[in-house]
Amino acid sequence: MVAGGKGRSFVIVGNGIAGVTAAETLRAEDGAASITIIAANTVPVYYRPALKDFLGGRVPAEKLWARPPSFYQDIRIQYIADQVVAIDGRQHLLLLASGRQVGYDCLLLANGASASTLTCPGMQLAGVTTLRSVADYQAVLAYLGNVRRVVVVGSGTLALETVEMLRYRGLQVSHLLRHQILWSEVLDATASDLVLQQEEHDGVDVRLEQEVAEIVGKDGCVSGVVTRQGQHIPCELVLIAIGIQPNIDFIRRGGIACGCGVQVDASMRTSMPDIYAAGDVVEAYNPLTARARPLGQWYPAIQQGRAAAYSMLDLLDTGSTAGANINYLNATFLYGLDFASVGLTSVSGYPYHPLVAPPQPRRYQKVLLHNGIPVGWLSLGDRAPALAFKRAIDHHVNLLPVASVLCEQHFDLDSWLDAQGVPPPILGVSKVGEDHLASQMARIR
Repeated sequence: MVAGGKGRSFVIVGNGIAGVTAAETLRAEDGAASITIIAANTVPVYYRPALKDFLGGRVPAEKLWARPPSFYQDIRIQYIADQVVAIDGRQHLLLLASGRQVGYDCLLLANGASASTLTCPGMQLAGVTTLRSVADYQAVLAYLGNVRRVVVVGSGTLALETVEMLRYRGLQVSHLLRHQILWSEVLDATASDLVLQQEEHDGVDVRLEQEVAEIVGKDGCVSGVVTRQGQHIPCELVLIAIGIQPNIDFIRRGGIACGCGVQVDASMRTSMPDIYAAGDVVEAYNPLTARARPLGQWYPAIQQGRAAAYSMLDLLDTGSTAGANINYLNATFLYGLDFASVGLTSVSGYPYHPLVAPPQPRRYQKVLLHNGIPVGWLSLGDRAPALAFKRAIDHHVNLLPVASVLCEQHFDLDSWLDAQGVPPPILGVSKVGEDHLASQMARIR
């Protein structure tokens, strides 16, 4: 227990995985603290990554919930079903939509993001929806009985997963991408082409460089979309998966620094004393590209929630973690292709030098170097070397001595890093005095 934290009041805005993880961490470290969660959404926290399988019929609704209904009671958390409309950082007060005021010693903003949407005519038609919440997916499933053709709009992983699950259900799918590259924040042109080829091989109607100009309907229901290029695509359902917008309106009004999301330092602190932020509401800044964007990913949200809690308790081990800007390992499947990436992967040209593995069917691997130091790695078809490359990226290891064999299948990067005395990869956050590697491996298992 943290003696210095006894009796402190911690308030968390948002009941998603970042907020819930923070609450659990706070309670584990301080049994006497007052912990309150405020959220308008009374739906328990759910496994967002499982929603695609729920759409595909592979996961039942009861398997979506990440915590039991008794969660708040079990760890002695006060839950307030309300919406925060204003922050008074100087007075340490929150104003709720009901008119109630709530005070805090430390505040965590973990109120997430909303789905981005289109602004074209026809958005009000039945059969048009974004995909974000459990309710969104339930509505789509209820609607599928009257659907044969679907248009999916978006170029990220959500759009791709949605297309794959709809094809699994036997529906005709047209996939509209605004540009030529899928998931351009992570994939390069070659990797994108491999994934899009998988889509087309599965019978998906992939349309590059197409934007929706209008959604047309009949009797109040969707009957098709018209693109800015004049193409008409018949359909009964339009699913919009074009990204997220962090919920920062009341936060910005409260004088807290925001860009596309809440700006935080490596300890998840905002520009306002005693206020922290984590999860989808946060923008992740990449110093190599000088660009910021919301991550919108499950594992980073968990790590940020834990980091924020430790930071609020003055327990965060800042020597072995990097808060919002840690080099997260992203591992998933992209239309059946095993995929993993770490760090910066989609930037080319000076001063970044790409090393690409010899081409093989359904396989692609690239390492991005900056003066010999790896800044990013991605692989399609084989994620086995992922942790070794993350290890090299985390600790800024000069790979020039092995550059000629780095992407060869026979080369064991882990063994070479062992010989150089390189520490293990940073897999998440830890607290002061904690055995970092042991704690992270335990959490993964």
